[in-house]
Amino acid sequence: MSLDLAHLDESTRQYMLAEFDADVASGTLYRSPQLTDDGQRDYQRLLRDALLTGTVASLADELMRWGSVRPLGRWQHAKEALPSDALTAASALLAEREFHRFYLRGLCRRAMDEGVQTLVIYRAKPATPGRATADAMIGIRITAGSLLEDLRGVFDSWPPNGLPQCRDPGLSVRLP
Repeated sequence: MSLDLAHLDESTRQYMLAEFDADVASGTLYRSPQLTDDGQRDYQRLLRDALLTGTVASLADELMRWGSVRPLGRWQHAKEALPSDALTAASALLAEREFHRFYLRGLCRRAMDEGVQTLVIYRAKPATPGRATADAMIGIRITAGSLLEDLRGVFDSWPPNGLPQCRDPGLSVRLP
């Protein structure tokens, strides 16, 4: 199931693209170690297209279609019977992680430009069973500027999968 991003509209997308373009211009666009040689070549275009008009799911589909991702052995689960299952899971996770990070950054910029200082944490993807520590964060307000600063950081390995303050990838933020 994909993320339910409450404010994924034309306005937020423009801010997402501005954040993406800033990363490209500064040479800090995250490049996953899971990207194949073709993925290294095509990733920037695929991500930009998704931020412009797509979704997490469409980005995952394009990463698969172009052979952009290779699964790492440590990500394979016992229930994955075929290598294609691991590839699908790896593509979906990379797409969700990166699309969501630019969504969060874009929404922070939008909020600040609109004079909104805080965003509200909500569950954007159901978790079964619920996760007590993450569920306790739902409804908490977070400062847009500090979240944006955290998400703009350069990451040595993996960028945060969702909010840096919480490991649950199913949490996101919305305007109050």
